[in-house]
Amino acid sequence: MSEQKPWHSKPLDEGALAQLTSLDDDQERTKRWFETQAELWLKEQVKTAPLYLLAHDDDGVIWGRFDDAGKLHLPGNLFAQEGFVSAPLRAITLQQARLFGPAGELMVWRGEGGRWRGRVLTDNPDGRGDTIEETHWLWGTSTHPPGPQDGFTLMRDGQQGLEHAVPIPLPDPEQNGRRVALKVCHYFAYDEHGQAYIALSRLVDVTEVKGE
Repeated sequence: MSEQKPWHSKPLDEGALAQLTSLDDDQERTKRWFETQAELWLKEQVKTAPLYLLAHDDDGVIWGRFDDAGKLHLPGNLFAQEGFVSAPLRAITLQQARLFGPAGELMVWRGEGGRWRGRVLTDNPDGRGDTIEETHWLWGTSTHPPGPQDGFTLMRDGQQGLEHAVPIPLPDPEQNGRRVALKVCHYFAYDEHGQAYIALSRLVDVTEVKGE
């Protein structure tokens, strides 16, 4: 039965998904849409724990962070002087996006025919089953100068020439060997033969990690 699973999964309201479709290339309204969903679904988390945005867009990866008031901050042109400008958050070019933190994750993605789908995934404290957290290192090391700006740090991979602005202030790794990692929670279920498999996964946190 669903209540025995170690997770709760609830589909996102069709009206909210239809509204997302109507936003096209309006950046400000798209930003407000995500702020509204965070308020509706993850309100208490915004007040007590970090909440982040990770979006995949036709133009690249977009990170974001929510402040205590529920306002979404994006890197935009914070690092323009370093030659990096984050892709704009626009519904028309968005492929998928996750609002996530320790308490849960809201995910939207394009399904068949480009139609938006969405769900909210949280822990079920009364459920039965196993979970495991994994830590995935993100590519790149922080750039100094300019260092952190408005809670974001510009990361560069020297070999690949890739750049992204992660939503945490990261000290210079040459001084203390720290990098950035993404924590992921996997929920396990069991088939008819009793074999465990990963049924669902969600993002949990963005964190600093010690380098080796």
